[in-house]
Amino acid sequence: MRIFAGLAVAAAIMTAPAMAQQYNALPVQGEPPGPVHIPDAPQLPYHFGKRPVAPLGERFGNVAAIALMPNGDLLVFNRNPAIMMVEYDPTGTTVKRVFNPNIAMNPHGLRVDRHGNIWAIDSFLNVIYKLNGRGEVLKVFGTRGENAPWDDSKWNGMFNQPLDIAFDKDDNFYVVQSHGGTSPPADCTFCATYDSPQTHNAKGHAAFVTHSPAIPGSDPRVMKFDKDGHLLASASLAHADGKLPTIHTVIVSPTGEVWVGDRASQKIVIFDKDLKNRHELQMQNLTCGFYEDATGQLWMSTGRDGMVLKLGWDGKVQGWYGKHGTVRDSNDVGEGHYMAVSKDQKTIYIADTVLAKVLKLEHN
Repeated sequence: MRIFAGLAVAAAIMTAPAMAQQYNALPVQGEPPGPVHIPDAPQLPYHFGKRPVAPLGERFGNVAAIALMPNGDLLVFNRNPAIMMVEYDPTGTTVKRVFNPNIAMNPHGLRVDRHGNIWAIDSFLNVIYKLNGRGEVLKVFGTRGENAPWDDSKWNGMFNQPLDIAFDKDDNFYVVQSHGGTSPPADCTFCATYDSPQTHNAKGHAAFVTHSPAIPGSDPRVMKFDKDGHLLASASLAHADGKLPTIHTVIVSPTGEVWVGDRASQKIVIFDKDLKNRHELQMQNLTCGFYEDATGQLWMSTGRDGMVLKLGWDGKVQGWYGKHGTVRDSNDVGEGHYMAVSKDQKTIYIADTVLAKVLKLEHN
């Protein structure tokens, strides 16, 4: 079965009620209730600056991710198909180009590797695009619109809700997957989709496929690939209680460890380079988006907790800034999805996927 943005080729599709019961009981892990924990660390010396403005008279859709190009330019990956990828100058004030409209049904992660290649993730259609610096597609990893049960003996060529990607010094790349059964596009009026509570809550009138080969989000996992996309190792991040977690972010430490964010569990799960030995760091905020700046400093966005944290590679919080809120035209952070920090640490950008904006922090 293949799912396209406006077309489905399937053995059978049906209207919503017929398969709803199967997925209504999905044991999705919820985020912990408030109040938000404020770290026992100094507030960082930043203030909110003027936010980047959406181009072409458009408004940003939910801003899934941001990244910085080697020259410092800001890339914004958002869920408005008309302006899905936007490049700004390093100050975030001048639009340099709008490109790749509608490249993804549901944009999620965005990273730039050490060679200046752009990696963009469509969490709903289960693919990762490798683009050159001009935004031209070099390679696609995964099978568009398809998933399948995991096979430990070999990779089946399919992801199941890929969310983030990281790279090591040898250009191997690491992918984390599982959005806990979520990640429907905001408006699925003209598409076919798997039958789940989340897709029923989406706007529009989608056709629902009879079944999916694997339940979306049902295989929380971190995977290691060589630079050509050959699977080298993988590790399951399934919970013992069967609840489907959101495995939201991944980064490779300076010593080669692979750090994975299990968001709602507020945990950092740490593996060796071969994804064998593991241990965990229990945090007190949502582990949403890692970022390592040019100095080797670790940062983390905290999702709906609304803060960015400055972390040591021991997991200890060194400082924080920001607050959760619900007002779009403000400095409230609806959900700090991913973040990026300039080389001189004077500017921090936050991708807000709930209030649909890019926030800018400037050093005092």
